[in-house]
Amino acid sequence: MKELIIYFTSDVHGYLYPTDYRDNTPKKLGYFNMIEAFQKDGNTLIIDGGDTIQGSPLATYLQANRRTPHPIAQVLNLGDYDYIVLGNHDFNYGYDYLIQYLQDSNARCLTANVANIKEPGLIHPYAIKTLENGLRIGILGITTDFINYWEQPRHLVNFRIDQTMETIQQYHDLIKAQCDIFIGVYHGGFECDRSTGQMLSDSSENISCRICQHFDFDILLTGHQHTAVADEILFGTHIVQTPPNGSQYALLRVQYSDRLMSVSSQLHTAPIYTQLAVPHEITQLEEEVQTWLDQPVGWLNMELLPSDHLTMAYNGHPLANFFNHVQLTVSGADISCTSFANSIKGFNKRVTIRDIVSTYVYPNTLVVLEVTGEILKQALERCASYFDLDHTGQVQIAKTFLRPKLEHYNYDYFSGIDYVFDLRQPVGSRVSSIVFKGAEVQPEQKFKLAMNNYRASGVGGYEFYRSAPLIKDFQTDMSELIINYFLENPNVTVDHSAHYTVVS
Repeated sequence: MKELIIYFTSDVHGYLYPTDYRDNTPKKLGYFNMIEAFQKDGNTLIIDGGDTIQGSPLATYLQANRRTPHPIAQVLNLGDYDYIVLGNHDFNYGYDYLIQYLQDSNARCLTANVANIKEPGLIHPYAIKTLENGLRIGILGITTDFINYWEQPRHLVNFRIDQTMETIQQYHDLIKAQCDIFIGVYHGGFECDRSTGQMLSDSSENISCRICQHFDFDILLTGHQHTAVADEILFGTHIVQTPPNGSQYALLRVQYSDRLMSVSSQLHTAPIYTQLAVPHEITQLEEEVQTWLDQPVGWLNMELLPSDHLTMAYNGHPLANFFNHVQLTVSGADISCTSFANSIKGFNKRVTIRDIVSTYVYPNTLVVLEVTGEILKQALERCASYFDLDHTGQVQIAKTFLRPKLEHYNYDYFSGIDYVFDLRQPVGSRVSSIVFKGAEVQPEQKFKLAMNNYRASGVGGYEFYRSAPLIKDFQTDMSELIINYFLENPNVTVDHSAHYTVVS
């Protein structure tokens, strides 16, 4: 009997230390916690599934204050990673930043559907690894091809992102013929209900179900959806996925004998590390980040702390009003829309950089589109579909925003208009009024609408935005725009009025 051990992490989003940066209390998350638990020998593989260099306040700080070698690559080297796969957020800071991370990493980058046109030797499609016990392991890395929709074109210069299914088809038989155990590492999630097979999405963002159905992987290590999945079989393939930010890692044990194989997997929460020797320069970096985060930038007349997402979406929230106010001030648009990440910190009256980067967590930039009244109504109808009524008439969040992954960030709050959602009407016919400057909006009217570049790409159910002409494109991250707004307006009175009504 021969054994393969796999440690798998994914979607750690730049969390190195055991902190979520909302306070200084140690948390059970981050790379250092996990890699201290890894025990490696010649029959062990350590693999990361991507979304590695963006997401935490430390990652934000690093992007603006670059280090050589890249500290996140240093940490993965400390963990003795064998293979890494690129996630969609790894492209957020552009070509040079991503390439430095790859050059400084000892792990081999496997992402078959990403071509590096300028420096082709850094990203490989697959690997065949022979273990000490003689087992031949084939590993194919792939990522979601929705990067082509999300990412700013300037960040994809020198890259080509090919379709996922076609890429797997290209390499599948070649790798399968050379290995005893075939592993796919896919930065993408599941488009179906894993227990019933019901299709939940028909886009190509997440296609793990199709991959398992059409290809003969022994193991598929997945990511992107931030969902805890272990010890499950889907169409004959053993599937795994980890939750985000290094809160858990996956440990897989593979037993192999005479081509008969058993696979088991578990998700583990690593204890807060105690023995790991952290390089001085990385300890110093963490101290710099904590000092930077505690810098005050301004004052509010009221706290802007979040409640649950349903309550905020139903009643509106002054934090959304503030984000929209910043976007309107910077852009000069007529109307603005914004959304909240699945988890946000909120602002205290004394606003620090920690508040901002832990609340506006995405590296979005600001754009202005020219939209018609008809497109505006379609956008609001998409937002109104966030709500559902249960059998007693109580308002709840629609399942399409909860499965196959949480998508609170696809509910938008608008400023510059007043509008009404009537939940007694069917989805698609719930927007009963849209008022701009005291008059009902007409389908042919044109408006300047400010939003983040992610929303402008049309994903998340907003495909109609793709036909809207681009008026302005600001190349500064929203978190930086918010910081700059406070530096210019250190004392802010918040708009706490509701700009819409929900009737149920």
